[in-house]
Amino acid sequence: MSLKFDLQFFGGGGPDVQQIQKRDPLPDGLKNLRNTLYEKISPGVQSFDTTAWSNAQGITDNAMTQLGDMTKLLPDTFNRSSGILDNMTNLLQTGEVPTGITDKLNAGVNKSLRSSMGTMLNGLANRGVVNSSITSQGVNNLSQAAADAYNRNYMNTFNSILGGYGNALSGAQNNTANLLNSVNALGKVPSMAYEGAAAPLMPGFNLWKTWYQLRNSEPEEYDTVVQQGK
Repeated sequence: MSLKFDLQFFGGGGPDVQQIQKRDPLPDGLKNLRNTLYEKISPGVQSFDTTAWSNAQGITDNAMTQLGDMTKLLPDTFNRSSGILDNMTNLLQTGEVPTGITDKLNAGVNKSLRSSMGTMLNGLANRGVVNSSITSQGVNNLSQAAADAYNRNYMNTFNSILGGYGNALSGAQNNTANLLNSVNALGKVPSMAYEGAAAPLMPGFNLWKTWYQLRNSEPEEYDTVVQQGK
């Protein structure tokens, strides 16, 4: 007599494995587009010339050398503007102008005053006028004219010096601004050089990054269900 055993009844049967799809498969259109992009981009990545990095390093080194030289000039440019501004402020606060300039300007006034005084006195003497009031009036008129001339000389000198300081300050500030712009431009050169060197790789990198991020954000395509045999 032969006996037959149902192995599944005793749990000896193999497991029943099923896969349940959790998301829709990628449409053929997107697959084709992905493959086309990959085929277009891949040759550029494969043929990338690594000497681009050394070229970028050379550009960076040269820019850093120039940047260091220009940076050393900044303190002098700042001090130049500050010195001009100090002189300008002192002129406005004190009203003092260089005496050498006013002395030369007023020397002509003094010479003219002496000449006019002599002419007036000779004219009065020739006319026989010895009245002190007339002489005093003439002297006063000449003194007033001289004072007016002194004042004009002072104001002209003051305005001229003030304008000179203003022009000098504007020029110094423009030089400083140009220097700062150059420093700022040189500071951007390294990143621009390496961005330019990496440009051929960026399409491939962006494709990979987007693909990788999307893949990680998606749920698993299948659930695996294992049922143990009875």
